[in-house]
Amino acid sequence: MLRTYWHCFKYLAQTAWRSFGRFPRECALCGYYGKFLGHGYPFVCDSLCPKCGSLESHRLLALANRDYDFFSDRKILHLAPDSQIRGLVLAHQPRSYVTADRSAPGVDVKENIEALTIDDHSFDVVICLHVLEHVNDRRAASELFRILKPGGILLAMFPIVEGWEDTFEGPGGSTPEERLLYFDQRSRARFFGRDARGRLAAPGFIVEEYTAIEPNVSRYGLTRGEKVFICSRPTMRRDIAMEHAVRAGIANGIDMPSRLHLPSS
Repeated sequence: MLRTYWHCFKYLAQTAWRSFGRFPRECALCGYYGKFLGHGYPFVCDSLCPKCGSLESHRLLALANRDYDFFSDRKILHLAPDSQIRGLVLAHQPRSYVTADRSAPGVDVKENIEALTIDDHSFDVVICLHVLEHVNDRRAASELFRILKPGGILLAMFPIVEGWEDTFEGPGGSTPEERLLYFDQRSRARFFGRDARGRLAAPGFIVEEYTAIEPNVSRYGLTRGEKVFICSRPTMRRDIAMEHAVRAGIANGIDMPSRLHLPSS
């Protein structure tokens, strides 16, 4: 038993040493190059940019934006905003930028994501990073679909366990300590499984994915396999689009573009 405790102490000491970084990384937001710091619970080494404070999910979204240019001259709604993504969006000169949260100070509007007071078809892009695992995601997805313009997109990120077919929501009435046990955070309500794609698509979204792969993982300090879910609201109802496609003689359904085309505001 003492040997087991010794091994535990040895790895704890190695983790403490490596919490100041082992390999140099590059920040996709601020351009910093050097060692990243450890962060979070459970603790992850090489995850926090010491210059701008970005984490893995922030840098992955920044890389996705390099490919898709989500924000330029668009009407943006940012839910549960953080300063790193706020800076990324504003640097691309959106047409408008609105921040919203249910209770956090310093936002433009107070909103409940499950019952938004925002008018239909109000935004080109909605940013929703690590929110859906804390709320009723089905209600939230329906509301986000409603407020997006046809052709608009929802950018969603959340923890997903690809080895699970179904989302795990824990026993009913879980206490904060039980949620910490099941989900690593007291405020989380679920870990998504592979069915997350269907849950996002249910209101009518077309769901694409941008995945953290090598060499970007090691270069930018990303979480292996983490995803940005890019959820597009079709420009017309999908059943009507399918009918048009069939009439046009497209046997295999609707051809989707290889790149996103955001609506003109």
